[in-house]
Amino acid sequence: MTNDTLQLSQKWRDEGLRYASEINAYVRKGIESNWEAPGEEPSEDSRGQFASQVYKIIKQANRTKELETLREQFPAASWPFQETHSQLMRAVYPIGFLRDGALLVAAQNEDLSRTVYVMDKQEAKRIKHVQAASCSADGRDIALMDEQGVRIVREPDRELNGTLLATYKWATIIDQLREKYPDVETFQPENYRNADVIPFADGTKLLVVSHDGIYLIENTDAILLYPTVQNIREWARQDDELTASLAMPHGAVSRSGRWLAYGSQDSEHLLIDLENYVKHSFEPMSSYPHYSLFSANEEHVWFNACHFYNGSTLGISLHDLEPDNNEEPLSIDDNMRVYAGVAVQGGNIMGDAYGYLRMIDLEGNELWRYFVSGTISGMALNDDETILLVGTYNGTLHVLDLTSTEPSPYEISTSSICESYRWIFWDAQQPLYW
Repeated sequence: MTNDTLQLSQKWRDEGLRYASEINAYVRKGIESNWEAPGEEPSEDSRGQFASQVYKIIKQANRTKELETLREQFPAASWPFQETHSQLMRAVYPIGFLRDGALLVAAQNEDLSRTVYVMDKQEAKRIKHVQAASCSADGRDIALMDEQGVRIVREPDRELNGTLLATYKWATIIDQLREKYPDVETFQPENYRNADVIPFADGTKLLVVSHDGIYLIENTDAILLYPTVQNIREWARQDDELTASLAMPHGAVSRSGRWLAYGSQDSEHLLIDLENYVKHSFEPMSSYPHYSLFSANEEHVWFNACHFYNGSTLGISLHDLEPDNNEEPLSIDDNMRVYAGVAVQGGNIMGDAYGYLRMIDLEGNELWRYFVSGTISGMALNDDETILLVGTYNGTLHVLDLTSTEPSPYEISTSSICESYRWIFWDAQQPLYW
């Protein structure tokens, strides 16, 4: 390492320690005082002036494979690059874990399509024959999508080979929808790449969430869940288009496949019990329904609605859905606009628009928070709840150790969890390890 690099490393580490320490103290005082007396907000991180130099060092270390000391010399950070490299950043979507612990990840391209990667700490391999992927709620089954359709594979290896559970063809799905709903336009063939296709745990059904509509797909049937045909006809009277165009479509499948939660900006929070085919709806606590998540024990569902970059989360007990139940739903949180979450034993980890993760128990108590920087785009959790993958719209994939007992002095957090490593997706080249 040259003298210039040594000096740069020292400046980077000193400022990183200063900034993280002051922010952590500020957040701690804020929480303790209910944000009535957090004190003076710390001065901004000054490392932006070094960001371009550090990025060159990261790229050089990846070219030469001299990565062992990279994080020690230059502890990972996101916020210094916000102004200097934002034009390179693209969204990253963690999908799940493969049979041997490798990571399945997608990154958004300039044309809004996605590239799928198999990754670990050593390498990132692009999977050319798969154009999108998603994971079942229990983490075992992966939906692999291409221009022909969807394959559901159980516990695939690094080549994405595993037990084939089911195959769905786009052409069949579209034909089923056209036959069932001849009077309206439904799912369009060209839009599958941007759809969120969630496989049920046994591969027998798919929940397809798209701007064209939200659909329940089986091998022999296809159901338009939202909007209804009546909704589309009402909208057509306003703009003469017999088609849906949903904003913020979202959906979730419970681990057993019994429950579906879904909605869009213009809907209420919607819930279906597929065992009895009973529908429920709930009034949002904020402006626009945005996200839904079932608890790991399948006893609760959380619905988030947003207003600009803030929002509110509603907690619903799945045991208290009787029509005559007059109890007010539980307010879980009244701050977060939630983009992603994972269910863990005892609660949920939620990711928000400001780049914070929060672990919240099922009664709405915050247990910890952790800052990754950048609006959180997706999350995935391994089987034993020890490793959490977090993707951001800032082009970073964070691999977090949830078992760590020693907090990093360079990270902003109220807990001891810490980042093991990250990958950067900042241009059309190979992802970079940091």
